[in-house]
Amino acid sequence: MIPMRDGIKLATDIFLPVHGDGRIVDADEQVPALLVRTSYDKTAPEWDDVIPYYVRRGYAFVVQDLRSRFRSEGDGHYYHTVNPWEGDDGYDTVEWLAEQDWCTGKIGTLGSSHRAITQTQLALRKPPHLAAMWVEAGPTNIYRHEAREGGAMSLQMFGAAHLHALDSHEVGDDPEKAKIIFDAMRDMGDWIQRFPLKPGETALRVAPDLEQTVFDYYYRGEYDEWWDQEAANQEPMIEAGEHADVAVTVSCGWYDNFVGATANYFKTLNPQTESPTRLVLGAW
Repeated sequence: MIPMRDGIKLATDIFLPVHGDGRIVDADEQVPALLVRTSYDKTAPEWDDVIPYYVRRGYAFVVQDLRSRFRSEGDGHYYHTVNPWEGDDGYDTVEWLAEQDWCTGKIGTLGSSHRAITQTQLALRKPPHLAAMWVEAGPTNIYRHEAREGGAMSLQMFGAAHLHALDSHEVGDDPEKAKIIFDAMRDMGDWIQRFPLKPGETALRVAPDLEQTVFDYYYRGEYDEWWDQEAANQEPMIEAGEHADVAVTVSCGWYDNFVGATANYFKTLNPQTESPTRLVLGAW
């Protein structure tokens, strides 16, 4: 439970390399750390093969639940990909890891989609011990890349919000609320056909923060002060040179809806930094 600057503790799993005789690495033989900050459960099976791959190669691997997600503390408020605290929480986590006796003080970050967004947000805080990033398929402007690309609301975000709601602190262990979300996920095609909808008319009413976020996505057709907050749009700060100058790989697939965002990230960052920056786009 890693403490943040305001006293909230974030649930974090730390996997350390061991010597051949089973001794865990310590201050006598320090290792760098790789950090993933996720809204999708740090214990999810997606990491089952990833963790041993890196740990066997001499890295500590760290997976953390975001604030107000799964086992982490928080006040329960959670706004999908528009959370104003992610930059500070990421900074505090990087610097806490760097202080551990087993750590060399060099921290790398990785992850895709929302896990990419949290990387960019912490990079704008320039934690001194951030050393490298691999940012995969991450939007840096929620209005332009994620929620209203092309003008109208991207209805996949309506569906995605239900996945986040199912795991939210607002729903918690309440089986009746969970069933409302499950049923809506099963019938998502029917729900899409019911538009236009109003707040309180969707299954997301059991997770009010997420329902409010969806209707911000839906109603705010013009770019306004809500879209302009740093939590929703990191592009101005990247353009202004506020991004950490560390080695960065940005990657995506040609058929991913964030391919344009990924290319823009590279195009903006590459001429600004002395550290190597590279772009990987593949046929996936």
